[in-house]
Amino acid sequence: MALIEIGFPSNNGRDMIHAWVYQPTVQARAVVHLIHGLGEHSRRYLHLIVRLLDEGFVVVADDHAGHGRTAMATGIWADAGEDADRVVVADEQELRTRVRQLHPDLPYIVFGHSWGSMIARGMAAESSGEIDALVLGGIAAQLHGIEHVLDRDALAAAPEAEAPVDDALVQQTFDGFVSRYGPDAGPTDWVARNADVVRDHATDPFNNFGAPMSVRFLRGFVALYDAVNSAAWYDSVRTDLPVLILAGSEDPVANFGEGAYHVANTLVATGHPDVRTRVWAGFRHEVHNEPEIRDEVEGEIVSFVERVIGD
Repeated sequence: MALIEIGFPSNNGRDMIHAWVYQPTVQARAVVHLIHGLGEHSRRYLHLIVRLLDEGFVVVADDHAGHGRTAMATGIWADAGEDADRVVVADEQELRTRVRQLHPDLPYIVFGHSWGSMIARGMAAESSGEIDALVLGGIAAQLHGIEHVLDRDALAAAPEAEAPVDDALVQQTFDGFVSRYGPDAGPTDWVARNADVVRDHATDPFNNFGAPMSVRFLRGFVALYDAVNSAAWYDSVRTDLPVLILAGSEDPVANFGEGAYHVANTLVATGHPDVRTRVWAGFRHEVHNEPEIRDEVEGEIVSFVERVIGD
């Protein structure tokens, strides 16, 4: 494996985005652009990255503004600057442009997990003609808190956009995340049913889930969620774009699997016939990290990419 490090200025005008291009030792067959989720970083996908490399795929990933190595360099966590919904999508578009200079002719597949699935859908809305397929893992759809609990007026009226947002608004946004897991459930047990994965998530110093979000970051998070779950999003994506949707039946981010089926069915109903959905019964948010099924999940992604590129 060859590893290329890329740094480029974020569209927030403040951060230097830290990114990596993992290149296989064999002849490259495609690029997979990996977009991580909220409060984590891209190297949490190392098991998946290695599998994709072994299959001959270039993997590109970064740590978003306010996250991972990018945040470590600035000391600013859970804040992406003004208009965070625009910034995070624009940063991924910039990374795609730079990777295209390295690999101009390879098929380009975008994989986004959780918040990353929102960012990936934002990319597809802007430039679905520039990508060859879309994979949405732990898809953020039908989120109960955002759609039914969040006091949007209070969020809009919150003063000092750079200041930490009221914790009550954060709790509302992620309402019900551990409600199905029993009275002894920890605050991040929604991540996975495997206790080791949950523990690793909690102790990783490059993670920041639970760090105080700025007001403007939560506003941008909600704005992006609204945009990619609106009727207009489906109309913005070219109808022949292949889409793979992955989730667990106990994942609150995907409304316990129902959100995955909702997005898939709506895509088909709006003229997008090439949609495949897998929901793993009994598993939670990070199906790609669950030791019991991660090989199967990776195989699903590899098979999808190979079908897209014609191998």
